[in-house]
Amino acid sequence: MRIIIKKTIKIILFILLASFPFIYITELIGFETFLDSFENSNYYICVQDKDNIFQSNTNGDYLIIQKSSHPGFEIKESDIIVYNDYDDGVYYSRINHVGSIASVKRYYIEGNNKEKINSYIFENQILGKIVEIIDDNILNSISIKIWETSIHNLNLRKNS
Repeated sequence: MRIIIKKTIKIILFILLASFPFIYITELIGFETFLDSFENSNYYICVQDKDNIFQSNTNGDYLIIQKSSHPGFEIKESDIIVYNDYDDGVYYSRINHVGSIASVKRYYIEGNNKEKINSYIFENQILGKIVEIIDDNILNSISIKIWETSIHNLNLRKNS
C-alpha cells in the first residue's frame, strides 16, 4: 500500500512539473491566444528583441506576434502593430485611429519620435500585431521556449 502511495505522488508531481510551463505561458499570453496558437501555429511567432530590431525600448523582451495572414486578424484602436516603413525599417507602434478614404484604410499611429507624429500607414505595410510583450527572465524564457517548440512540433491538426 505504501509503494502505491509513493508512486501516485511521484506521478502527480511529474504531471504538475510537466504542465507548469504551459500553465505559466497561458497566464502570460492568455487562454484564447494559447489555444489558438496550437490550432494556427503558423500564424504566431515569438521574437526576442535583443538587438533592438524594432527601434523601440523593448531590449531583450519577448514579443509574441500574430501575423497579418492569420484568418481572424483584426486591427482595432490601441492595438500594437508591427509594420514595415518605406525606409526598409521594421517598427512597431500603437494604433490611435483607423480611418478610410475611398475604401483605402489608413492606420494613424503614435509617433516614436518627433518626425513621426501624426503619421499613418496603410494595410499593406502591416506585418502583424503584438499580442503580448513579456519580460526577459529565466522562468519566462523557459516557458516561452517550451511553448514555441510545442506549437510547431506537437500540433495535431497539421496537414500532411
